[in-house]
Amino acid sequence: MKVKAVIIGIITVAVIIYGRQPTRILDEISMPTAIGYDYAGKNKVKVTYTSTIYKPDKSMETTTLSAKDEISKETLSKIQKKSVGYVVTGKYEVIVYSKKLARHGIENYIDTLQRDPSISENLYLTVVDDEAKKILDKQYGVEDTGMYISKLIEHNTENGVLPRMNLHFFLGDYYSKVRDPFLPLLEQDGEDVNIKGVALFKGGRYVKTLRQDQLFTFRALIEKVTLGNFKVKLSSSEYASIEGIRTRHRYHVRNGKKEPEIDIDLYVKGNIREYQGKKLDERKSKKIEKKVEEKLEKQATSMIRSFQKSNIDPLGLGRQVRSRTRDFSNKKWREQYSDVKVNVRANAIITEKGVVDGE
Repeated sequence: MKVKAVIIGIITVAVIIYGRQPTRILDEISMPTAIGYDYAGKNKVKVTYTSTIYKPDKSMETTTLSAKDEISKETLSKIQKKSVGYVVTGKYEVIVYSKKLARHGIENYIDTLQRDPSISENLYLTVVDDEAKKILDKQYGVEDTGMYISKLIEHNTENGVLPRMNLHFFLGDYYSKVRDPFLPLLEQDGEDVNIKGVALFKGGRYVKTLRQDQLFTFRALIEKVTLGNFKVKLSSSEYASIEGIRTRHRYHVRNGKKEPEIDIDLYVKGNIREYQGKKLDERKSKKIEKKVEEKLEKQATSMIRSFQKSNIDPLGLGRQVRSRTRDFSNKKWREQYSDVKVNVRANAIITEKGVVDGE
């Protein structure tokens, strides 16, 4: 019994001495919600931390602190010396990389995120056309800047054309041998931030951009789209807007072991919500369906060809072939990818014409 009591006493003392964590008073800490990374010369990065100060009159003010170093984690030590409160890292909502830095590669700055256990895998990663610091220096509306950008991405993912992408998904694609990662591309437009498109990567290096008008097709080839929008031109004076769109897709792989050929069936259902023309009848509705199919097939085919030319695979075509091919070879697939034949077939159905029937 005495031995047990001694052991318990030793453990208790050890926990008290070594297990204590420093206490932080909420009003004395700074919790950045966004971080920006900018290229600062060879082997150097400028990191900007964005926090919100809540004033006694209940108003708020966005503040930013920046520091440069060869190692991004060292910038936090430099920021601590500038900050009036202790800076903690567990509240990040979004990480913003400048396009210039992304061209040089963001591998090192992704690595530091996944090594920090306080950082959530649901964190959003983005690329911005201009400097990251510029977009973080402004306050948008009445919201914290990090929260504002995070909600912008979330809204366009849930109700728009952005495919799902966060730190967890990016890391999965980054380490994959059969799919390349991508991130939302932002731009600052006066007092607002817009979704400009999608930044496509080869590993950790930015390669090219998908424009905003290509995102519906891109997302439809990756995941189901609900409540999407699509515009088609029938003639110089006729346009139709399809809304409430729901999509699904199927991949078919032939001859996977030798010379793979991929067929993609894309199914689209939607409602005509606006039509600019003389008369919208059944015949015209069928013509609109045909135009939707033609536009989707043309856009998807052109997009895939450009991916192959740039040797990037954001759609994960390699993953589709691997899942259907026994003894799949990553090396052989990489050699074949640029020449793989991909056929896209679209099938569009207009379920409603709305109240505008042209009668």
